[in-house]
Amino acid sequence: LPSFPTRRSSDLLVACLIDSWDLGTGAIDDGAGCGIVTAAAHRIQSAGQPRRTIRILYAGAEEVGVFGGNAYFEAHRGERHVLVSESDFGADRVWQVRLHMPPSASAVADRVAAALTPLGIGRSDQPTEGGADVSRFGETGVAVIDLSQDGTRYFDLHHTADDTLDKIDPAQLRQNVAAWTAMLAVVANAPEDIGPMPAAQ
Repeated sequence: LPSFPTRRSSDLLVACLIDSWDLGTGAIDDGAGCGIVTAAAHRIQSAGQPRRTIRILYAGAEEVGVFGGNAYFEAHRGERHVLVSESDFGADRVWQVRLHMPPSASAVADRVAAALTPLGIGRSDQPTEGGADVSRFGETGVAVIDLSQDGTRYFDLHHTADDTLDKIDPAQLRQNVAAWTAMLAVVANAPEDIGPMPAAQ
């Protein structure tokens, strides 16, 4: 039988949602997000075994009550997740990163921001949102990173019959994948412990 590496006890959770609104195909909301996080995780895997396991959550029933995300939380809340992030805002370019990480991981946060700068992504001190499907982990003190996307045209397509694959700009989609890959490469391989946020925060 093949041998597998010992499972890491501190996992990263990246999420997207697989349900769509009834009028469109769900390319923008949220097929693009699932493609982005999957492609980024695959790139990390292809480069070799990272220090931390990357879990991908394809959450169902987000639109009708976040049932998939909540079910995952209830099933896995006892396992150590050190960071959560979600791609659920279409496929247009990432322009900003928001980081909610403990002081002990400030060097990791700085390296994430530095890795994203060449892609035209600035660092913001605004609060993170985390995404609906991972928000309950953030509420329990798990670190959160938001890769904020340009939403200029998002709500022209969101939940409409125009939410179709032809609306996705391949160049902007590639920038998303590059951003997620850069972020995951830093966090998944960081030697520092990424502990929970202090209770006061």
